[in-house]
Amino acid sequence: MKRTILGCAFALTALASAVGCGPKLPDGMPKLNPTTITVIQDGKPLEGAMVSLKPVDESIKWTSGGTTDAKGVATIVTHGQYKGAPTGKFKVAVAKTVGEGTPPPPSPIDAESARIYQEYVDSGATYEEFFVVAEEYRLVGTTPLEVEVVEGTNNLEVNVGEAVRDKADNGGGVL
Repeated sequence: MKRTILGCAFALTALASAVGCGPKLPDGMPKLNPTTITVIQDGKPLEGAMVSLKPVDESIKWTSGGTTDAKGVATIVTHGQYKGAPTGKFKVAVAKTVGEGTPPPPSPIDAESARIYQEYVDSGATYEEFFVVAEEYRLVGTTPLEVEVVEGTNNLEVNVGEAVRDKADNGGGVL
């Protein structure tokens, strides 16, 4: 009996997954289309880049984006959790930073972490972050990259040109 109930529960769960039952979309959110965007840089997939989509149609208020995997593919989610993107044209911003040197420890919150932080400062260690994607592609206001999401599955690609090494000031300039 237990086995039959568990089997039925498993079958229902599998069926719900197969037909696309997921989190209910918020009121007013348009239908979402499964969307991936592959980011290419220097002719190769770019891993670890943040991808942000800004609707060309300003009446669409839902934010969409993702982070690229080892194959340079970002699976797009909308509003941070709903898989896919609404139908329409989007500006695409892409940003990625890399660090060089020894990253500092977290800000001190107690005597032990203050000691560790002071040791880091006294060691003379340095750490800098650099953008590897050109500024024109990092900002939704200036990016020339544009894609169109259509009904159904979308496997899109953008090319961000050659890698750059722009010092990041940690004061903005991303997406």
